[in-house]
Amino acid sequence: MNIRYARATDKNQIVSLWNYCFEDGEDFVKYYFENLYDKKNTIIIEENNEVLSALQLNKYKIDLRNRKYDVSYVVGVSSKPEVRGLGYMKHLMTYTLEELYKSGEIVSLLMAIDYRLYKRYGFDHCYDQIQYNIKTDELSGFRVTSKLRKADFEDSKILSEIYTNAVKNLNGYALRDEVYFDRFMKEIESEDGYIYIDEENKSYIAYYIQGDTIFVRELIYNNISSLKSILAYIYNHNTQCKNTVINAPVDDKIKLIIANLKTCEIKLIPFMAGRVINFEKYIESINLDNINTYHIEGESIKIKVIDKYIPQNDNVFEIYIKDNKVKIEKTQESYDIELDINSITQLAFSYLNIEEIFMLNEIDENSLTSNQIKLLNILFEKKVNYIDELV
Repeated sequence: MNIRYARATDKNQIVSLWNYCFEDGEDFVKYYFENLYDKKNTIIIEENNEVLSALQLNKYKIDLRNRKYDVSYVVGVSSKPEVRGLGYMKHLMTYTLEELYKSGEIVSLLMAIDYRLYKRYGFDHCYDQIQYNIKTDELSGFRVTSKLRKADFEDSKILSEIYTNAVKNLNGYALRDEVYFDRFMKEIESEDGYIYIDEENKSYIAYYIQGDTIFVRELIYNNISSLKSILAYIYNHNTQCKNTVINAPVDDKIKLIIANLKTCEIKLIPFMAGRVINFEKYIESINLDNINTYHIEGESIKIKVIDKYIPQNDNVFEIYIKDNKVKIEKTQESYDIELDINSITQLAFSYLNIEEIFMLNEIDENSLTSNQIKLLNILFEKKVNYIDELV
């Protein structure tokens, strides 16, 4: 067994492995391997010149609690059927986590088909979306108030501006520039989709028509007027598409303006997993505005972190406030609280708050002082997370 980064000569085997493991159309696979795939970000296991397992580490930048992080998005985790169940995945993930730590990454993302496969490696659920399933006729009460036009590759800047303004109050989102939207349009096009812009109201819709259903991949809007207008645009497909499916952030406002919620099915869709790669650097990266207003100068808490795959995280850390800054250092002293890296991750991504972590881990909050709990609540604040990157 040899674990290494891919070479140019491995690409055809990696494409073949992808096609065996995933049900993506030919056009999407072509788009992915022409626009996103990079051998320098691909890790494989090979034996006798045969690629048996592989994954890619696609590069993004995300905004987490108003701090920017370069992340590797783990995708395409795959193994040939003859080596499944033989521990190849464990070797691949262990090597990958070591590489991410060595490269200086602080957090990482992973799209999991089955969370059970990845929780053992410290990846845990950090993002949800809601999905609306609506009879298209139920949107008849909305009216188009501004003109939508089909986006083209000259609209990348406009799309980036619309998106950035719409998600600024959310957490954990991917930063998207013009280069990103050039690629995004190719991705939507590869699956026979469409992007339409409401330039007047600074909104856009990306969607596919699948039989009698219009599937909305993204509906990004900046005010209720533009949302209503886009819903009317969807309704104008009612003779063509009897059903409408819309994926949206969990704080989306469609549910507040639908005339009859009884006819609308709303699902919570688990979407993305995250992982803290370097706990020490994550804490050091926290920059709390006006920290002196919290009146916790000199307060500290010692956390024992359990991480079976990144030994540098598997330590007792003292976190404290000094000179109005968050400090962290390893310590040999006894600890106040023990948390595994999964719980640390869900706190760091602001998916859960400390009360929820206490409940899930059956921790008695009375074992900590009120100031220690206050410190934890300041360090780990729950937010509304959103991300929609598929690869």
